Amino acid sequence: MMKTHLLSFLISVLFVCQIGNAQTDSAASQSDSLNADFINVYLDGAFNYQDYIKQQITFVNYVRDRFKADVHILISGQLTGSGGVDYNIFFLGANRFPAKNDTLHYIAGTNNTDDEIRVGLTQVIKMGLMPYVAKLNNALPIDISYSGASSSEEKQEDDKWKGWVYSISSYGNASVNAAVQSYYISGFLSAKKITEEWKILANTGVNFNTDIYDLGDGDVFIGNNNSLNTNVTIVKSLNDHWSFGGEAFHTSSTYSNYDNYFSVSPAIEYDVYPYSDNATRLLTIFYKIGPEYQDYTDTTLFGETEALLLRQRLDVSLSLTQKWGSLSMGVNGSNYFHDLSKNGAGLFASFNWRIVEGLNFNGFITFDFINDQINLAKGDLSDEEILLQISEQQTNYSFFTYFGLSYTFGSIYNNIVNPRFEGGNTYFF
Repeated sequence: MMKTHLLSFLISVLFVCQIGNAQTDSAASQSDSLNADFINVYLDGAFNYQDYIKQQITFVNYVRDRFKADVHILISGQLTGSGGVDYNIFFLGANRFPAKNDTLHYIAGTNNTDDEIRVGLTQVIKMGLMPYVAKLNNALPIDISYSGASSSEEKQEDDKWKGWVYSISSYGNASVNAAVQSYYISGFLSAKKITEEWKILANTGVNFNTDIYDLGDGDVFIGNNNSLNTNVTIVKSLNDHWSFGGEAFHTSSTYSNYDNYFSVSPAIEYDVYPYSDNATRLLTIFYKIGPEYQDYTDTTLFGETEALLLRQRLDVSLSLTQKWGSLSMGVNGSNYFHDLSKNGAGLFASFNWRIVEGLNFNGFITFDFINDQINLAKGDLSDEEILLQISEQQTNYSFFTYFGLSYTFGSIYNNIVNPRFEGGNTYFF
């Protein structure tokens, strides 16, 4: 019986391998014909639009390994003043097109749908690929047309909002069963105006969270965690390296023992690289200093019901987006002037590193030293308050991390899009 099963298994393996070889030979034959006239492209970024881009741009050959690409298309995005996204599309030449690089932009508006964004993004990528395609020995049958208004037709619309953009939102949920009831509602309002010279941001948000637990034997525990936050930031661009401004902040939080907390902090920032390079690199040194007024709900561990203090903070951060991946990291520190032992410091790092062909390593880490919890209420917390994190607890550090490693291997070609059996799954940028 064992020999019969073993023989059946070997026959099955040989059958599958034969089919795989036949498919591989067919794919290799097709790839050879493609490589003769098509440039190899590595598409990096805009992940939720990649299937659409591949379906619409069929005059190139997509590969999974950037080292096999003639053109590496690197797409990164940053928010615009109106709440849209400015897509930076870098065309990085390699192999057949060494050092032939270019950069284009596509700006998606706040109210653009996903379809409008992917259509516009694809159109810009098509235009960016034309200089490379034009260099091929065998010209491809590509038709270039223009469907817009004539250059003699000038359009100019007055902006009645004068560059201001407003947003209002509200969320809520409820979860109820025999043992636990949970209710949550929040609201958010923001206004902003962003120009080359000024950046003005203002937002306010409120959160109400109530949890009701039936502990059995008639015991019921009710936990409330409510907060109100308002923040205003004003920044003036001085030149391509310096910015000056300030921040004002107010909060009321049951978790942090604040009836009211106010702070006003003038601030300055220096970017080692020009701000115009922010799509690929940003190295900033940020400093702020200002007074804080703290009105406590309960008397603190230090016997205070309110305090007026002076505090300073320094942040240094680096962000890079390159062909090998992306990296963000930074360190910060702060202290109160009335007692220098009341201070805090921290670091963070996030990365996505393409080590070699198909091998990717990514992760995120934060670590904070905490010695400035002057707001903690005196008295012991109940077990329920600790487990449900209803009130802030004393600690001298905080640490969080995650990381992942993935390896993909097989054919270097990645041209085909087949959505069957995906059930409408959506992948986000």
